[in-house]
Amino acid sequence: MSESMPQVSSKLQRRNGAGLPGQTAPAARAEGSAVSDEAIARRAYEKFLARGCVHGSDQADWVQATQELLAEADKH
Repeated sequence: MSESMPQVSSKLQRRNGAGLPGQTAPAARAEGSAVSDEAIARRAYEKFLARGCVHGSDQADWVQATQELLAEADKH
C-alpha cells in the first residue's frame, strides 16, 4: 500500500472481531504475533476499497483481514 492511505479511524483500528461469534479478543492472539493492528487495518481498508467504498462492513472486513493475515503468518 502506498503512503497516501488515509488514516483509518480509531474505531476501526480498535476493532478485532471480539464479541462476534467464534472470534477472539487481541489478548487471545499469540504473543509476539507477526500481525500488527496496522497491518490488519491496511488489509481491511483494501477490502473496503475493493467493495467500492461501500460502508457498513468494517467489522466483517476487520475479522476477515485478521484471519487472512494470521493464516499467512502461520505459513512462514
